[in-house]
Amino acid sequence: MAVEGLTQKDLIAQLGGSGKLTPKQAEELIKAFVEILQRELEVGEKVQVPELGVFSTETTTGAIEGDKVVLPELDVVYEPAARLVKAVVQAQKDHPELFVAVSESEDEEDDEIAAAVDAAKTMKEAENTLAAAEAEAALPDVPRRESFIEFLDLGSVRVEKEVLELVPIELAQKLGAVPIELEEGVLTVAMTNPDDFDIIQSMRKQTGLVIKPALATKDGINAILDQYTGFASEVQDLVAAGDFISKKDVQAAANEEVGVDDDSAPTAHIVFSILKRAVKEKASDIHIEPYERRVVVRFRLDGILVQKVELPKEVQQAITARFKILANLKIDEQRLPQDGRFSVNIERRRIDFRFSTIPIVFGEKIVMRILDKSVGILALEDTGIIDRNYAVLTRNMERSHGMILVTGPTGSGKTTTLYAVLGKLMKPDVNILTLEDPVEYQIEGINQSQVHHEIGYSFGTGMRAVVRQDPDIVMLGEIRDHETADMAVNAALTGHIVISTLHTNDSGGAFPRLIDMGVEPFLLTSSIHTVVAQRLARRICQECKEEYKPDAGTLKEVKDIIDSMPAEGKKLAQKEGIHFYRGKGCDKCNGTGYKGRLTVTEVLDVNEHVQQLVLNRESNTRITEQSIKDGMMTMQMDGIMKVLRGFTSIEEVWRVSRE
Repeated sequence: MAVEGLTQKDLIAQLGGSGKLTPKQAEELIKAFVEILQRELEVGEKVQVPELGVFSTETTTGAIEGDKVVLPELDVVYEPAARLVKAVVQAQKDHPELFVAVSESEDEEDDEIAAAVDAAKTMKEAENTLAAAEAEAALPDVPRRESFIEFLDLGSVRVEKEVLELVPIELAQKLGAVPIELEEGVLTVAMTNPDDFDIIQSMRKQTGLVIKPALATKDGINAILDQYTGFASEVQDLVAAGDFISKKDVQAAANEEVGVDDDSAPTAHIVFSILKRAVKEKASDIHIEPYERRVVVRFRLDGILVQKVELPKEVQQAITARFKILANLKIDEQRLPQDGRFSVNIERRRIDFRFSTIPIVFGEKIVMRILDKSVGILALEDTGIIDRNYAVLTRNMERSHGMILVTGPTGSGKTTTLYAVLGKLMKPDVNILTLEDPVEYQIEGINQSQVHHEIGYSFGTGMRAVVRQDPDIVMLGEIRDHETADMAVNAALTGHIVISTLHTNDSGGAFPRLIDMGVEPFLLTSSIHTVVAQRLARRICQECKEEYKPDAGTLKEVKDIIDSMPAEGKKLAQKEGIHFYRGKGCDKCNGTGYKGRLTVTEVLDVNEHVQQLVLNRESNTRITEQSIKDGMMTMQMDGIMKVLRGFTSIEEVWRVSRE
């Protein structure tokens, strides 16, 4: 790339003499610009840079001519921008004495640099002159640079097998980039950061092809990575093999008299493929969402919904009917929500699915909660409850009676924490009974009972039967109404250990919630001794964890929270030091940077101060404020401690703890 009369050395000298860049910095800047320009020109014929001009290619063989820049295998033609030309012309009129021929002699190098410095000053004056002229008569806007970076929605894209094979899955996962299309020797590669030149170079080295970068979301890239393992391709092949268009065949397809995984039944096989894949990836929920022209299947992985496959609209009725048959629901009822359950044998395990439908604009949305009964009890130490929270909880668990409540929204891991507490309390000489809806884990040594509301066997009626079974410990799946709350409180007052869950936002909110249900405050202060509030945050993948420095705003916010901690918590935070970690993304975590989850908790110790506030029917805010004064670490404080120790990221703590 050369401009008549101006060499690369001239340009470096001018930039280096501007007072803003050193000659070395100027050289590196020009080199970076040339590399970017070269990459852009390899995937397009023209690059337009505002204020500078247009660079285009000619099909001639390039070469290095002295110190002039010529791109390899390309001949670049430069057309200066109108503004630049006008500025130079005006500068020549105002200061003709400064525009002299530049000597290319090695002996006159010093004079050359001095002249270049003067020329740089002149260019600056020319810019000022041009700005003044534009104030009087505005020039037409120069078109913005033509960008060759396009955004790709990969949700419905199916990549040819031959294209996927160009880049091994290990490399694609490591780089977070996937091949999409090969056309005339140019490979389109989707990535979250198309400006990452290292990724482009790695792809070019692997394939030997010209790389055309494209922008895509992380979910979109994960959808293409799934095609490597065959899930999306398998489902698409099954869709292609079946005839789902005729509505009269929907009932027949749904009632195929075969096993759910039978190869001869396309509908049944699609359903089984979805269920099997969700269990394999340890998803907690499956979402099947109909839209106007497509049906989207998403899995909830580590608390985050991830799109896995997209199905054509014509399969919607058959798939929905098949799921309803499994859950023993009415196929022809599409106007009302329905709930059900079913079980499937997957990889020699019996997996239960809690099934729910709701009518929406374009059909029925299906959500299935996956309940793997073969999963054992998680140890309390492994849930993520640490420091003072762990000490208060385990100390109160040694009491001979009273109630422990675990609060939080749906999907916050309350039941898992209940079972972890049970695992700590389990002994050969105690009688443990549970009332659940449904029984999520089957544990030997615990007497588990599942309620059935349709026949009148509710939590309230079940509690009446349980207390007549001589229990030492009672686990109640959820307190939903006055009857259940009253029975649980009375059981805790009569010598039993009761553990249960409640839907509130924080630990202090448990008392106003129970009072709203009709339980007297003096009964609550006499029965409840511990309230645990929690959320689930994703763990940083330990295989690709790295330390980094956050922005100043985040750092200040974290320091402010540390300053607000109780003395014990502040001392621990200062001992740990302020460190921030994140996951880069690797094949172990499917490029997400996270693997697994842990609880972010607060444990409220019901002491005399809290009891007095409850008796006075104070708000949850006052109860929380008093508990912090007494040493309680809030969920946000607990999350910050987990950030400093490298368990999770600050983004996860903000996500689960900010109101």
